[in-house]
Amino acid sequence: MLQDINKELLIWLNSLLEYDFINSTVLFFCDAPIFFLPIFLISMWTYYSYRKNSNILTELHLTKSLLEKENLLYIFYSVVIWITISLIIQQFVHIDRPEEALKWVWSLLMNHIPDASFPSDHATVWISFLTSLFLAWFKKTWLIFAPIIILMVISRVILWVHWPLDIIAWSLVWIFSSFLTFNYLTKIVIINKLNQFIIKTLSYIKL
Repeated sequence: MLQDINKELLIWLNSLLEYDFINSTVLFFCDAPIFFLPIFLISMWTYYSYRKNSNILTELHLTKSLLEKENLLYIFYSVVIWITISLIIQQFVHIDRPEEALKWVWSLLMNHIPDASFPSDHATVWISFLTSLFLAWFKKTWLIFAPIIILMVISRVILWVHWPLDIIAWSLVWIFSSFLTFNYLTKIVIINKLNQFIIKTLSYIKL
C-alpha cells in the first residue's frame, strides 16, 4: 500500500517536468544548495572575527562573538555526526533509487553517484543543518534557508533520485535526532574545551 502511494506520488511529481520553468528550476536546486552550507559557516565565522562594535572591542562584544562562533561549531558538529551516521546506515540498508526500480517510466535527468536512495545524504546534511541553525538562534537565516532546502528535497524527488515517502519520513527522524544531538553537544565539557581551543587557535591567524 505505501509503496503504491510512493510510486503514484513519484510519477505525479515527475510529470511536472513537462513545464519548462519547473524543469530548469529543479535541475539547479537538486544539487546547488549543498554548497551554501560551507559558504554560510565560513562567511559567518569571518564576519564575527572582524565585526566591530562602535570601533571598540568591549568585553561584552568579545563574549558575544565567542558564543556565536561556538554555535557555528555546534552546527558543524551536528552535520558531521549525522552525515556519518547516514553513511553507516547505507552500509547495512539498501533501497534502490526510483530510476532503478521504475526504469520503464522515466530516464534519469541528472548525473550522480549510483548509490542507494535511502537515507539521502543531501537531506541528512541540510535537515540537520536547518535544525541546528534554528536552535543556535539564527532565526532570520533559517527563514532564508528553509524554502531553499524544501525546493532542493522536492527537486531530488521530481528527478527520481529519491522516493518521496523516504524523504518525508526520515526528514522527521533527522529533525528530532538533530535536536537531541545539538542540545547534547552543548553540555559536553570536552566539546566546550575543544571549541575554545579551535577559536583561540584561529584567532592567531586573525580568524
